[in-house]
Amino acid sequence: MDISIIVFAVALLGTFAVAILGRRDASQVASATLSEQRLNRWLVGLSAGATANSGFVVTAAVGLGYSFGAQWLLLPLSWLLGDVIFWLVFPQRINATGRAIKATTMTDVIVDGMRPRLKAGLKRTIAVLILVCLGGYVSAQWLAGQKFLGGAFGFDGVVSLLAFAALIVIYTAIGGFRGSVYVDSMQAIIRVIGTVIAMATVAIVASRDSNAFWQNIKAAGPDFLHIFPHGLVLAALPVIIGFAAAALGFGLGQPQMVTRYLAGATPEETRSAWWIYNSFVQFTWISMTVFGLALRGVMPSIADPERGLSLFFRANTGPFFTGIISADIFATIAATSNSLLVAMAQTTACDLLGRVQEKRQHPAELWPFTAILGVSTMLFSLNLHRTVVDLALSSVSLMGAGLAPAMLIRVLNWRYTDISLTCSVLAGTCTAIIWRSCGLSAAMNAAAPGMVLALSTNFMLARLTDN
Repeated sequence: MDISIIVFAVALLGTFAVAILGRRDASQVASATLSEQRLNRWLVGLSAGATANSGFVVTAAVGLGYSFGAQWLLLPLSWLLGDVIFWLVFPQRINATGRAIKATTMTDVIVDGMRPRLKAGLKRTIAVLILVCLGGYVSAQWLAGQKFLGGAFGFDGVVSLLAFAALIVIYTAIGGFRGSVYVDSMQAIIRVIGTVIAMATVAIVASRDSNAFWQNIKAAGPDFLHIFPHGLVLAALPVIIGFAAAALGFGLGQPQMVTRYLAGATPEETRSAWWIYNSFVQFTWISMTVFGLALRGVMPSIADPERGLSLFFRANTGPFFTGIISADIFATIAATSNSLLVAMAQTTACDLLGRVQEKRQHPAELWPFTAILGVSTMLFSLNLHRTVVDLALSSVSLMGAGLAPAMLIRVLNWRYTDISLTCSVLAGTCTAIIWRSCGLSAAMNAAAPGMVLALSTNFMLARLTDN
């Protein structure tokens, strides 16, 4: 048997073992309240970082660096600006708020204290938005997994997608929320190792024929190595602002992220995870963009650059390192996929059906919802014809515009009414949809105008309406 498959299989077995460990430890958690999970800073930071990475980093980031060059370094750097603002203000407040109201989901924080009828309506509206957007997001991960298995082992497209999705659905159903946190943390460590190996290997391969490398880079175009297209810094400001807003919206509006902060042991422990999270995200994201850029000089004729990482190792290294990188790519995509499935299962059970609050159902017993949602998104992704980058960014921007302002209002205790908060969610979501439909996302991510209009809507209506 190919040693690369053996290495990959060992990593896969480790994933299942850690998921089972998470399920066992979940049996000691007193209730479905997320604060009972008592995660330390390493579990918060690494699991949140691995969740944030997603298949985007090992497929789309490589493809963008390969196709367009250094200008796509603006994306992680702009994202860092939003992340810095987020971590300075919000994680500890999210944890403290969730602890005070005994939150089981992110939606609990938004709707806490509302009148019953409006609370039920808004809760279900948010649940539908989450399921639609995260359904698209997890479908993007299945597509990324398809590209990975096809590039790493030469599997058929449909077989790759179904096999990849099935593996993740099974171990996610086994581990539940705590298993997801444990597996994500393990996979974050694998991602760091894989990133170091990838950067060292591409540098070695490029150095073997530096003349050909630089000729290929030069042939990519005069702006390929320029971080600001055409040297215009001001022209990049809308892009920077848009993606910084998207990062802020991502931290506040994505349930798979917010649940990590709600599950921190204390507000202080949650806040102290900031350097772990940001170091991991920026190191891996920037490295994969630079890897894609360097790959253009080494292998200038790749038909699908989003498969570049696995194709490079198949062509240039032995089976051992190919196996390690295969495990790394799987871990990166799987970390986000399983977190998304758990968040969708929690949303379905708690917010859409209300089962966990009523029965105090154990979080690990969400497996039927996990399995159904996994199979549904798997089948949905078979008919998708969009790229990983498009699916991921559209899902992030819609949820950031619709839910992040409401979270911001509640966590910072800004003035609101039941009507103003409900209208802000609708206004932000609709603005993002219209913005993307009009093709304006190339100039500025839809999260920015959506969040501005949502906050403005709450500000105006809170002064015109009464609870």
